[in-house]
Amino acid sequence: MKPVITVICPVRNMEGKLQNLQSWIKQCDPTFQIILVCDSSTDMTLEELKNVQLMNPLLNIEILVGEFGSPGAARNVGLNRAQGDWVTFWDSDDLGRPELLSSELQKYNENSLDAVVFGYEIYSGHKMLKPWSNWPKGQKRCLERTTLNPGLWRFCFKRSGIGNLTFPNLRMAEDQLFINDFIQKSSQVNFNDTITYCYFVGVENQLTSNVTALGDLSVAVEALSREINADKSIQIFTIRILGKILITQIKRSQLPIKASAVLRLIGLAFRYPREVMKLIYDIVLEKSS
Repeated sequence: MKPVITVICPVRNMEGKLQNLQSWIKQCDPTFQIILVCDSSTDMTLEELKNVQLMNPLLNIEILVGEFGSPGAARNVGLNRAQGDWVTFWDSDDLGRPELLSSELQKYNENSLDAVVFGYEIYSGHKMLKPWSNWPKGQKRCLERTTLNPGLWRFCFKRSGIGNLTFPNLRMAEDQLFINDFIQKSSQVNFNDTITYCYFVGVENQLTSNVTALGDLSVAVEALSREINADKSIQIFTIRILGKILITQIKRSQLPIKASAVLRLIGLAFRYPREVMKLIYDIVLEKSS
């Protein structure tokens, strides 16, 4: 039976912390292909993943093992094995809702879509901090809005729409670069308010809190800057993604990188004043809501 949906999930050093992953896997049916990529784990993560596989014998679960070194490289390995018509990328410490995802995607089977962008919830422990859809009430539904929270896991991609795209070998911002590249080549993206994913903050060993991994943001900044400089017809999405990464650097990086990010953001604002000011306005509005 050919799978309809492929879920690719990198896993690294998650011994004793796979409860969320086990929970959403139990909600899957045989129309799902589940690819768990065990990346450079030094604990008992692989053994626990094998137990998950044994406990769900009716499901199509593949475990890939290697020294990949980043979520981007791990996802590429999984993508090479993806057989589903749809592909989504989830994190091992979060909680997906496969039943809802499957039900909603059935609405688009006859459409020539490249991707669907879903809503999600943010949790800290067992407490929901906020639900998030793709647009505030009364505002236009558009891709630019997704740059405020460009989580890869809110996207479900048509495998045919991804084509030969791959993730850069980075620990941070690799998902934003992938989405940006995808948007440049894809025209049919739909928005769906259904909440298909629960994103957890404050989890131990999250890469978003890793100071060393923050250095990869500079690589992403350089890549996006080159793209903008080379293309006069660059999309607003790319400008906003670059601006959002620069703001993250200003907030979280060490002083030298922080200073460089400030200068780059000022330069971006001089070149694209309307787009950058709108991004800042949207960020302030979203924080206050």
